[in-house]
Amino acid sequence: MPGRRPLIVVSNRGPIGYAREDGERVARRGAGGLVTALGPLVSHHEVTWIASALSDEDRVAAAEGPVEETARDGSPYRLRLVDHDPEAYDRYYNVVANPALWFVQHGLWELKHEPERDLTEDWERGYVAVNEAFAGAVLEELERSPNAAVFFHDYHLYVAPALVRRRRAETAIAHFTHIPWVGPAAWSVLPPRVVRAVHEGLLASDVVGFHTERWRRAFLDCCDALGLAVGGSLVTAHPISVDADEFAALAQSDAVLA
Repeated sequence: MPGRRPLIVVSNRGPIGYAREDGERVARRGAGGLVTALGPLVSHHEVTWIASALSDEDRVAAAEGPVEETARDGSPYRLRLVDHDPEAYDRYYNVVANPALWFVQHGLWELKHEPERDLTEDWERGYVAVNEAFAGAVLEELERSPNAAVFFHDYHLYVAPALVRRRRAETAIAHFTHIPWVGPAAWSVLPPRVVRAVHEGLLASDVVGFHTERWRRAFLDCCDALGLAVGGSLVTAHPISVDADEFAALAQSDAVLA
């Protein structure tokens, strides 16, 4: 887009995923509210979207390199899929991100299975390893487009901003968390090194975003409890809405009305 800097969007799930039907590759819309919320970005920016390869066909596409795609409104964007080590991804997604971070941040830790499991190894060999793979993909894209801004998303990517910042001090980086943030006491159930890495990772961003002022304040309280200076990071509360026009169009689509 003229006058706008290129944007590298990074999320675990991409806007689409691939499958194979009758011998042909087909694209299917990605699941989840994050994809719905971020979809309109491609109509306003020159976007490269980096996401995990989740299906067998995704992994084939990842090996082939970035793909030029088109959004529902006709806007072009570039999709880059990252094929993670299966064991690392399992630890990242099925041990740390969803069963630990998500439960802590929703105040549901007491309902979690195996709450006493030591997450240290899973954190290093899973969560950090996958974040490193994402950061590596971002750094390669920044070689291609040095002026691009990087926009990380959600609880899957808390340490990636710091990993990119170490190599690209000048890059504009933002992170938006799409789930609640809780205070210091709630985080205390996790290993201290994990808690510190989460907050230090986010503070490597120029902008740290949350949906509500309460969650923004909880993050700042945690940083204060950890002795971490916010420094030059702008910590904001800006709720993300859905694209109402897209939902209205979907409501009248053949797939819904059939």
